[in-house]
Amino acid sequence: MKISIIAGSMQPSPERAWEHTRQAVADSPAADVILLPARFLGDAGVPPSAALRAEVEHGLAQLARERHCYIVGGSLLSEDGRHELTWLFDRAGALVHTHSSPLDRGQARDAALFPVIETDVGRIGILNGDDIWVLESTRILSLQGAEVVFVPARLSSRNADSKIASLWGLATLNCVALAFASAAHADALHHASVILPSGVLAASEQVDGAPLLAEIAPGQMGKLRDADLTFANTLWFGLWSRRKQLYWPLLETRTPPAERAHA
Repeated sequence: MKISIIAGSMQPSPERAWEHTRQAVADSPAADVILLPARFLGDAGVPPSAALRAEVEHGLAQLARERHCYIVGGSLLSEDGRHELTWLFDRAGALVHTHSSPLDRGQARDAALFPVIETDVGRIGILNGDDIWVLESTRILSLQGAEVVFVPARLSSRNADSKIASLWGLATLNCVALAFASAAHADALHHASVILPSGVLAASEQVDGAPLLAEIAPGQMGKLRDADLTFANTLWFGLWSRRKQLYWPLLETRTPPAERAHA
């Protein structure tokens, strides 16, 4: 799986940000999946206009079709400003999935927030916003079969090095590859990386630079995920030993926000 992560850009308006993104995708080297950063239209906290939203959706679909690749469309605010959205377009330009996660951390999550999508280059998952920093989010996707999780998320400047290191921890503990993209905005740093359980495959902190390119070899994740009690081929016994059925309460529980805050 060839992955291209588009560098972030600070622009004076959402329209200018879209122009930059569209050109960057058009100029990207060939890839199976192109990942855009979080809030690629800007981080002003205001949802894009209906006209711009429609233009962006149409433009990304056209780019996916022209480049014959999947596009994980970064993230942008929903029309009501209460959710963060990420679009997934297939090689034909069809919108095959819209990933929506609530900005309110107290709002209950359900199974719809942990999708695993079949593609011709493997099974992928999507997380956006702060969901990546919750250990169980990545674990649920991995246990459902995701080999690569695409993550448009903001990386705040506070303890940034520790957070970047924790991405490798998530990949290792859950035996899944992570493709992470954060754009530079207020109190957020640009960071792009592709991380395997075995280590960082590629990483970049360039702003407005060339896309970050990385390739996960065919069958590489499948080999790492195989149960191997002799440890001759893999050290990732932990994933195989977990039982998916033990995690259903994470999807079904509807604990009141006040109680969750003290959990």
